[in-house]
Amino acid sequence: MNRHQETFMTVKELGSSCPAYRPTFELTSTSDTEKSYIDSTHELLSMCRVKNGSLIQLENKGWRLQKYIPGWLHRADALKLYEMAYFAQGDILELGSFRGLSTTIMANAVRNAPSEKHIYSVDMSPKCVRKTADTLRRNQVSDLVTTICSEGALAIRTLRDGGKRFAFAFIDHSHAYEPVLNVCRELASVITPGGFCLFHDFNDPRNREEDNKDYGVYQAVNTGLDSDLFEFYGIYGCTALYRLKEEAAQNYDSGTQTKISA
Repeated sequence: MNRHQETFMTVKELGSSCPAYRPTFELTSTSDTEKSYIDSTHELLSMCRVKNGSLIQLENKGWRLQKYIPGWLHRADALKLYEMAYFAQGDILELGSFRGLSTTIMANAVRNAPSEKHIYSVDMSPKCVRKTADTLRRNQVSDLVTTICSEGALAIRTLRDGGKRFAFAFIDHSHAYEPVLNVCRELASVITPGGFCLFHDFNDPRNREEDNKDYGVYQAVNTGLDSDLFEFYGIYGCTALYRLKEEAAQNYDSGTQTKISA
């Protein structure tokens, strides 16, 4: 497994570069090119059209009026999402779906993966939940996803109390400090030991703006994730990947959300 610790950025460096996709898991090359991809669906994300120089355009199947699924994912974001969903050894949690672009990418990975898993996709907007469900149906992956209308941190607590645990979580429900901070403080209670969390908009220059109350993902993650429990794995595009340490998670009581003294 590969960690890319050298990609970490200080707050002043945010947005100064958009690090390319690099695999966390060992991949087998499917072609003679230098880069390696999991399968043809993964490789397609490296070749699909982009707008504004970097935002991917994924075909919205069965929909004539809107050719592409609306969303804001850099190519590196999409490639990392697919990889992490494909290799997840358990269910997947998504916080923030908008119109289902990220959801569809992960659902395609789940459909192609060798191990069975399910996606729980959460958004606090009823319209976004409805539009995401429509996108999933058109792309024939709706059976792999349960859509939920709820606030992020509340959804985590509800799912946790229902016994749900997740091997991978994609967090994109808000750009603001407090909502992301609240989720970060809950994640250790639902992520399985060794599981991963991917934060969208972590590498965004707007996080540098002290007077911009709409952005604070970088600060929320660095404050809210317990460094004794989570370790940084890399920045890809505008996303940041963290892993729940297996050994640390064994000394954590998910029910009370406290560390267990030795």
